[in-house]
Amino acid sequence: MLARGGRFQIMEGPDKFHRFVVIEFATLEQGIACFKSREYDEAAAFRRKGAGEVETIIVEAGDATPQ
Repeated sequence: MLARGGRFQIMEGPDKFHRFVVIEFATLEQGIACFKSREYDEAAAFRRKGAGEVETIIVEAGDATPQ
């Protein structure tokens, strides 16, 4: 995990953001597999029943991202 929570300042967009989590995986496919796993599904079940709103984005490293 690279970051979770902490200080932030919304510079543009809706003011509904409250917390972020940044996790690094070796590959895009590993990140997708984690999201689709039984373990993640079980962990997210409560939230998915209305306990919270989440935006999940998986991004592959690009030319501007050191690896």
